[in-house]
Amino acid sequence: MFLKKDTFTFNDESLTLSELSALQRIEFLDYLAKEEKAAKSSGDEMDEQQMTARLVGMSIRAGAWLVAQSLWHSDPAGPDASELHQQVLSTWPADAIGQAEMMVKTLSGMLPPVAEDSGGETEEEEGTEAEQLSAEKPSPVS
Repeated sequence: MFLKKDTFTFNDESLTLSELSALQRIEFLDYLAKEEKAAKSSGDEMDEQQMTARLVGMSIRAGAWLVAQSLWHSDPAGPDASELHQQVLSTWPADAIGQAEMMVKTLSGMLPPVAEDSGGETEEEEGTEAEQLSAEKPSPVS
């Protein structure tokens, strides 16, 4: 209804992703807290390599969770978010999960929008343009 949407395309396949609702954002924070607590509790028993693998897996699962929550808005009468989470983990490559996660986070205001390429302007040219577009009144020349 009020949620922003955008089309996500990966390997010539497209689908609609939505921003997360307020409740989903709260649930995401709870999900992350549980994942972090589980990682810390088992972290004492792991070596560095095992911990790295655990953290990478946690990151992929968290991204898939966000994507599943977003996809749920396209068909609320369809599979629930838990089923969608498993589907995303089982059928999507990690790269697609990462890209879709970034889109959901951007739509949801969890990340700043990606800046468009400035077309090769140098920092000096950009600074000059910013000065020209300043909201301040020019001071009178004495």
